[in-house]
Amino acid sequence: MKRRVGMSKVLLLVGLLFLSGCSSWFVEQPKGPWAIYKQESRQCLADLKDDRELKAIADKVTLESVYDRDEYFDLLGIEDRPTTKEKVAIKKWASKLERCYRIKAQCYAYEPTSVALWSAASDSEQMVLILELHKGNLSYGQFAAKRLEVDTTYRGKILQAVSADYKKSEKAPELLPQPKNNEFPKRSITTF
Repeated sequence: MKRRVGMSKVLLLVGLLFLSGCSSWFVEQPKGPWAIYKQESRQCLADLKDDRELKAIADKVTLESVYDRDEYFDLLGIEDRPTTKEKVAIKKWASKLERCYRIKAQCYAYEPTSVALWSAASDSEQMVLILELHKGNLSYGQFAAKRLEVDTTYRGKILQAVSADYKKSEKAPELLPQPKNNEFPKRSITTF
């Protein structure tokens, strides 16, 4: 009798382990390379927010490039320029953010050229601003203002490009974006 109870417990544990592995079966996984790269870049950017190496600047900048306008307005009032310790964190942030942008750039091969170009330009300008912050040429508030300006400008251009592409695809569905062999800048844009 004890052996049956022991065996039942083992089978129950094996069943629970099997079911816990099955839970990922029900989570919708991205389909196709574009969706996979998008998900990877979003995760890379989200991970920046909780990165311990960036703690010194976490309350002074928006780390993950997801623009919360309310947060930017809170940051506008920071008149401080980066300290030596913060400059070390900014350099690490730039390196990690650039890695996320490289992942994001993999999506560009599947996007309309104009969308990809504006996205790449936006990422590049963000990195230039981070370099200026690192050099001490900007206060955190100035950085937030310029970053918001870049985001607003390029977000508008990207939306216009998406709209133009959508209108084009309505007229000729065969013109929908296909993987291209476009090469976008792979060089490092940070020079710390």
